[in-house]
Amino acid sequence: MSDRLSRSDLLYEPLIAQYLGPGFVERTWLAGRVEQHFADPGCRFVLLTGGPGTGKSAFLAWLSQRHALSPRYFLRRMSNHPLASGDASSLLLSVGHQLAVLRPELMRPDVDVTVEQTAGTVAADGRIVGVRVGILQISPFGRTAIQVEQHADVVEGTMIGLDIERLVVDPRLHDLPTLQNLALLDPAIRLAQRQPDALVVVLIDALDELRFQFGGHGDIVEWLASCPELPENLRIVVSCRPDRQLLQRFRLAQADRLREEAIEPSSGEVSGDVVVYVHSVLSEPGLAELPRIDANRIAAHAQGSFLYVALWARGLRAAVDDSDHERTLALTNLSTLPTGLSGIYEYFVALVRDAVRHREGQQWKRVWKRVHRRLLGVLAVAQAAVSVDQVLLLADLEDERVDSVDALDDLEQFLLADDNGIRLCHQTFAEFLTDSGRWREDWYVDAKPFHRRVADRLLAEYGDSWAVCEDEYALSHVVTHLVAAGEASDRLPDLLGDPGFGFAKGTRIGIGAVLADYVAANAELPGNPAIAAGLAATLARLADLGLDNVADHLHAVVGYRNDSAKLLNERVLDHVSDPEFLDQHMTDDRARGAALIAFSLVRGTRLRREGQVAEAREVFLRAVPDIDEVPSTHQKSMFCYELGFIEFLVGRPEQALDWLKRSTEYADNPVGAYISKLVALRVGLLGDLVSTEDYLRSHEEALAFLTSPEAAGPHVSRWVTSVHGQMLDLGLWTRDVELIRKSIRLLEDDPWIRETGRDDILLKHRARAAAVTGDWATALPLFETVLDDAPEHREELARDLYYYGKALADSGDPARAREVWEAGLRTPGDAANWPWHALIRREL
Repeated sequence: MSDRLSRSDLLYEPLIAQYLGPGFVERTWLAGRVEQHFADPGCRFVLLTGGPGTGKSAFLAWLSQRHALSPRYFLRRMSNHPLASGDASSLLLSVGHQLAVLRPELMRPDVDVTVEQTAGTVAADGRIVGVRVGILQISPFGRTAIQVEQHADVVEGTMIGLDIERLVVDPRLHDLPTLQNLALLDPAIRLAQRQPDALVVVLIDALDELRFQFGGHGDIVEWLASCPELPENLRIVVSCRPDRQLLQRFRLAQADRLREEAIEPSSGEVSGDVVVYVHSVLSEPGLAELPRIDANRIAAHAQGSFLYVALWARGLRAAVDDSDHERTLALTNLSTLPTGLSGIYEYFVALVRDAVRHREGQQWKRVWKRVHRRLLGVLAVAQAAVSVDQVLLLADLEDERVDSVDALDDLEQFLLADDNGIRLCHQTFAEFLTDSGRWREDWYVDAKPFHRRVADRLLAEYGDSWAVCEDEYALSHVVTHLVAAGEASDRLPDLLGDPGFGFAKGTRIGIGAVLADYVAANAELPGNPAIAAGLAATLARLADLGLDNVADHLHAVVGYRNDSAKLLNERVLDHVSDPEFLDQHMTDDRARGAALIAFSLVRGTRLRREGQVAEAREVFLRAVPDIDEVPSTHQKSMFCYELGFIEFLVGRPEQALDWLKRSTEYADNPVGAYISKLVALRVGLLGDLVSTEDYLRSHEEALAFLTSPEAAGPHVSRWVTSVHGQMLDLGLWTRDVELIRKSIRLLEDDPWIRETGRDDILLKHRARAAAVTGDWATALPLFETVLDDAPEHREELARDLYYYGKALADSGDPARAREVWEAGLRTPGDAANWPWHALIRREL
């Protein structure tokens, strides 16, 4: 992180300085409206909406200076900021790093251990280890301190200070629940403990930029809609253009915690702010000598848009500096000045075009169409700032450099330049140029052909040499241009089917960016075999290079998706869990063995969850014929867990308990150990292999640990829910009405169910509880909902059919109960239906 971003860049200080520079208007009335919500104890989010150019970004920049702890995130499609891509991970990483810089004491230490060892003699076959760590998952924001001091008189054997089996250092491997805790929620809680009255104010600007994204995972809108209950001292301010569809899920999900403010162009406060801005422009030394200009009329033309005034001022300054009296007069003749942002864009483009016509004479159309419009087209579709040389390459104007540089000078008022290159002054100008309703205009840019042109130029330049390509724009965006050009079927399989491109991008840009490309391409061509094989080969080559946790990266990005990426994931896993495929693409024996284990674990788990139990077992056993040969204790624990769960599914509870016991023993952290133990307890309950007393005592012990500060990780809250559910299972199994009612109350108040919206889980629990407690009127309609369109291979489907049949029989419908129970006996034998088959047979 530190080699990519300085403290200043991390905190967006250069960008904020631009917004707060000369002419900035402090909007105290708007600050008052937004900040009044901070005092509302029910408020966690404030949504600020306003049209393009109405000062939302500048206001958030100013707001960042009004609050001591205000991590900020400015979404920009054409940004070169490495943490401004628009996915939830980049948001949380950016916020976490900012908090670590602003208040490092709020970030938790990962490990703080001091060990002192003293030994006389370490024999030839002896071994002393100061600290041994299975998996050390380092927070990207915290600190790790391990001090080992060892003393020995004679050392003939081995003396190791620190032994780490697996070090996880890539911050993006933290799934979102873990990342949001490390980056934001935990620091906010620590701040509340230290300073009860202090606030963390997170600022997210330009959410509407997400409309231009391709691929990726977990965008910010999704996170805003699904994030958990936020601490009382945390407020998140979001700015966005009015966009009902983009904001709908966020508004619905957070309705109780969301407050909204709008910048209305026609309001007196907005008009007054624009008038103040116009006055500041007209007071500049170069413009102060002009005849009096009515600031109110300029503001009326601007319709609440500061960007309108900025463009008008830039044009006026240029006219005055050039002593162009005709253009100065036109810009100060308010009767002919256009209205609105689109109007001012059209006005200035026409001025540039007419200047070219005047300068070039009869050749003007050729120059305009070949040079100016081509440059505008490339810049309109560019995904980031580009250098002049890159612009000329992408526009195929390298042989016309003089004319092109002149043209860029003509277009200067529409451009912004910084250390990264040049880009259009605002996203709305790109939208203006590409508006299909203006197709008759000679400045109209048809976006698809220009995306195609850019992609063609990049492929022509680097298509045969990705391995030595140092052009980060080409690596980062060629796939985006191909997708936007509609060139998916012809070009993407060729580019992505060869691992050369993905390998080059993965080593230079990052594996997350590679996966985003393949997800975007697969969305255009779902299930394309060349794309899937290319990604699999890319991942294998990256693993062969020594990149750690490649399987974890794949799972984090596509493992939980249910769109077309699910098919991509399946096909990729088919390849990378095949030893012969890995033999073709990997040369390092150790890396190949580790990759086979890691990918097989991911693939086998997916197959098991989808009901393909025999196939899952085959994948596991092919990858790991002997569990003792697995080098990682974490992987040993996971393999034992999966094999134990499979034994449970097919009805061999004794064998399941053996595997789950080994999983518990191998677990490298207490949370993992408790998860394996809890599953073993439920298997034991259903197989009559554990007493109700041991079951109850062990669950109470697990609950005490999982709700303690010592329990940490992404799965903790979900397994608290599972403990409540398994306590209910005990009540149902033993018909303990008091335990049933207590467990239902806990489940109804369960934070994980509420935060994830998993009402389906609560529905099942309520239906079963109602059936056992004799509340038939409640049970029957609930079961009809629960069983509607239930997949045949759903785990323990026979359980709900058993309880549904009981409710029907006890409520006086034995014929229908028999039908339901007979359906229960037809459920698969490898989906943990065996305990319920036995109960159903007893009832029949």
